[in-house]
Amino acid sequence: MTETLERPPLTDRQREIYEHIVEHCRSRGYATTIRELCNHFDIRSPNGVKGHLEAMRRKGYLTWEKNHARTVRPVEVHDEQ
Repeated sequence: MTETLERPPLTDRQREIYEHIVEHCRSRGYATTIRELCNHFDIRSPNGVKGHLEAMRRKGYLTWEKNHARTVRPVEVHDEQ
């Protein structure tokens, strides 16, 4: 039996970033970096990206190892639409 995990919704910007991370991991086989996210989304400060990532981590969408590059990964949840 598979349980559905309900998570708080993402903001529009968080959803954009999350979908980019998922696609990047799928297409390249490895995680993106904070700097790459800054460049892709035209966010000037890495702290801006880190704030979005931290919020998504708290909501249960991402995991990563702090102070290590390319460890941002989407969390797999079954039965979520």
